[in-house]
Amino acid sequence: MDNYEQLKADNKRLKKRNEWLQQANSDLNKEIEATYERIHQLTIKIEEIV
Repeated sequence: MDNYEQLKADNKRLKKRNEWLQQANSDLNKEIEATYERIHQLTIKIEEIV
């Protein structure tokens, strides 16, 4: 495989890896937002108790 073909293969692999990482990042951001909201709600309840 010449350099050009190797670069094409590497680029294809990296594009797939990037897509996977972007999806994983999006999923983690959603989890973080949900956790932040849960903490916010719990903080409100604690303030009501105290």
